[in-house]
Amino acid sequence: MQIKKTVFEETTWEKIKALAVSGEAAKALALHDEITMTLEGGETVTVEVAAHLPATEDKPAGVRFMFKDCLKEPHRMNEYPTNTGGYQASEGRRHVLEDIYPKLPADLRAVIRPRKITEITRGGTLVYEDPVWLPSETDMFGRGSASWQEGAADGPDDFQLPIYENERDRVKERPGYGTAPYFCRSVDSSSSTSFCRVTTDGGASSYDAYSSYGVAPGFDL
Repeated sequence: MQIKKTVFEETTWEKIKALAVSGEAAKALALHDEITMTLEGGETVTVEVAAHLPATEDKPAGVRFMFKDCLKEPHRMNEYPTNTGGYQASEGRRHVLEDIYPKLPADLRAVIRPRKITEITRGGTLVYEDPVWLPSETDMFGRGSASWQEGAADGPDDFQLPIYENERDRVKERPGYGTAPYFCRSVDSSSSTSFCRVTTDGGASSYDAYSSYGVAPGFDL
């Protein structure tokens, strides 16, 4: 018989960044390892290791983190029922970049590397970089039968994060509310009003952009 225990270790975001760039992070950080931090304003959040990123021609190796649960306050993707302009033009993206990102600890913001985002909309393909972002449908479900639209709105760089291969691992809570649905950044490619979201049972669906749902972003080091 075995007993599993949680071990706490002291570290810094700068040290984690150095491990990530060296390609050695996987030896020290396992998938689902958690870091708890306090945002400006006092809200405590936990992020978990979601994937180890291999080095590419233009970037060193890295580590991807996702918020384990939603932030306390839900938010809309847009003020009106539209997904025109995709995530790039959305109120949800503005909220993440202007309301959430500045509240992250300064030492974390100093080592975050922007993520390349490619989204496919009716208006064409959009490519840009953000330091903090909402997950795509492909991040959560991959491009198979478990997804809503098999990644139709996501670029070729997106892949299912290994921590989300099981439905129960995609379920998140919102403080003071309980288990909560939350938005992905991917537009519903069959609709002009909706974005994809993760349901309370860890499944995929879509819903109108003006509805308020949970927010659980991610970032790369």
